[in-house]
Amino acid sequence: MGSSSLSEDYRLCLERELRRGRAGVCGDPSLRAVLWQILVEDFDLHGALQDDALALLTDGLWGRADLAPALRGLARAFELLELAAVHLYLLPWRKEFTTIKTFSGGYVHVLKGVLSEDLLLKSFQKMGYVRRDNHRLMLHWPSRGLCLVHS
Repeated sequence: MGSSSLSEDYRLCLERELRRGRAGVCGDPSLRAVLWQILVEDFDLHGALQDDALALLTDGLWGRADLAPALRGLARAFELLELAAVHLYLLPWRKEFTTIKTFSGGYVHVLKGVLSEDLLLKSFQKMGYVRRDNHRLMLHWPSRGLCLVHS
């Protein structure tokens, strides 16, 4: 973790994964530990995330009798949302990332399995997607302007 900022560390981790042929979320254990510590202790971050993160957590846990599977489902949903953002960040020219099929397995079983349609739409709108019809979200603006991990 010798680089100058957390966002730079994250970007470097994503690029390492991409060079290995995996355009996915960063799995570096030391970076994950730092991020976890920040999420737990940074009260300013809590305020910044309050509107969306807490709504997503509340939505995903509401009415769930067994907390462990609900948390696992939320973790998988957050990972899938992160993966969508990472793909736009690293590979904005790839045509397959311009459309999200809301009838696909990942969307239906992972995302809608734990989060409401309204919150999903809001999350994807922040990435630049808009509802095209009942079956698709389309990228509305060039993702080159999207700045997900740079501060």
